Amino acid sequence: TYAELNTRANRLAHHLVDQGIGPDTVVAVSLHRSLDMVVALLAVLKAGGAYLPVDPDHPRDRVRHMLEDAGAGLVLDADALARLDLTQRPDHDVDLGNRLTPDHLAYVIYTSGSTGRPKGVAIPHGGIVNRLAWMQGEYGLTPEDRVLQKTPFTFDVSVWEFFWPLLEGATLVVARPDGHKDPLYLARLIRSEGVTTAHFVPSMLQVFLHEPEASRCSSLRHVMCSGEALPRDLQDEFLNVLDGVPLHNLYGPTEVSVDVTSWECRAEPGATSVPIGRPIWNTGALVLDEGLRPVPTGVPGELYLSGAGLARGYLNRSALTAERFVPAPFGAPGERMYRTGDIARLRPDGVLEYLGRTD
Repeated sequence: TYAELNTRANRLAHHLVDQGIGPDTVVAVSLHRSLDMVVALLAVLKAGGAYLPVDPDHPRDRVRHMLEDAGAGLVLDADALARLDLTQRPDHDVDLGNRLTPDHLAYVIYTSGSTGRPKGVAIPHGGIVNRLAWMQGEYGLTPEDRVLQKTPFTFDVSVWEFFWPLLEGATLVVARPDGHKDPLYLARLIRSEGVTTAHFVPSMLQVFLHEPEASRCSSLRHVMCSGEALPRDLQDEFLNVLDGVPLHNLYGPTEVSVDVTSWECRAEPGATSVPIGRPIWNTGALVLDEGLRPVPTGVPGELYLSGAGLARGYLNRSALTAERFVPAPFGAPGERMYRTGDIARLRPDGVLEYLGRTD
């Protein structure tokens, strides 16, 4: 229940505060997908800290680099949690007073990027709260909804899978570890738990649709797709197999708080691609040429993103931050844009199409 979750998270949060965790301090969470993972993530935020998701199965060198680079003040893993006796800790909320602001960090996620060297993307509360508020305004989750959490928590889609349902009083259905790789398990879980909202990257969506039991997932009310370009034929296959279930194509890099554009998929006669749609709340999306000038409608250019969702930048990578988060030639003084490296074009109706990468 929410009461039980709140009690467990609060007790752990008080322990974290006693260990010196507070605003802009990073706590590494190294757990397999479980109830303990949900409790730990919520507790870090309740303590005012920022969580750093660490896959326990990742190579030691990568994990060591992440922990040192992020300056993690504490690591919550299975052994650490097993040693803790939290029964005597307070079960009320931590009083953060006015010490926590929208500019403080909520989480740090490491992405490999093209160089292979992990870089930490630092996301403040303001950015992810804007993203979650938009999602609720757009899709209207209710306490009757059941949201599937199956994305590995080292990927940013997991952030809304965890916290959107918890913000709105819905049920969080936590898939078993590695369950996201098994289409038959997922289909049966969606049916047995009455899941109404689920996310798939396109490559996994294709595998899922080829599972015969997928067509029987009648409880689904929304399916989100992101992380890769959504092929037109895959969209059409989805609309055929799960007739009547809305499919939403979302786009956005980790550096801009998960997603920044959205599109509800539909049959568009003559269309050869699936659009990425229009910007979400408080977000700008510009298609610019090499001189940072807007290109005409229909002409390809590089996609730049601005607004509430922008990360602080990359931890301890000031040169890379300056290269990718650039001054905005339009807008208020000091405003920044994120250079995505993605090629896009604007349709006459104002909808964005993704075309590929600059590299």
